[in-house]
Amino acid sequence: MCFSQLLVLIGVDAPDAVARFGGQEALLRRFLLKFPQDPTFGALDAAHNAGDIEALTRQVHTLKGVTANLGLAPLSRLAADYLAALRAGTPLSALDAQYQALCAEYRRVTEAIVQFSAGNPA
Repeated sequence: MCFSQLLVLIGVDAPDAVARFGGQEALLRRFLLKFPQDPTFGALDAAHNAGDIEALTRQVHTLKGVTANLGLAPLSRLAADYLAALRAGTPLSALDAQYQALCAEYRRVTEAIVQFSAGNPA
């Protein structure tokens, strides 16, 4: 799989994302390939499991921003929707389906990036 195929697979609008990185596709690639090592999702999951709404809200906000900057539009939208529900005071028990969708998309994206990285070392 080539990098442009990875971008399509994970829902990145390539022209927009490359423009966000000053027209430097190599820079986008470098940051995107580091995404699976970003600690935000682990902290988000820990906050969710602990029921710490304040920390969870902060981590979801961070994930939304990181994914938006990388052009991961589907994942960013899921994070934005989940964040809006948290900020509206929706109880965690009512957000399980949204949380599971966010987790599933995160896993799908990170697994695709890891698989690409394994076949295309930097």
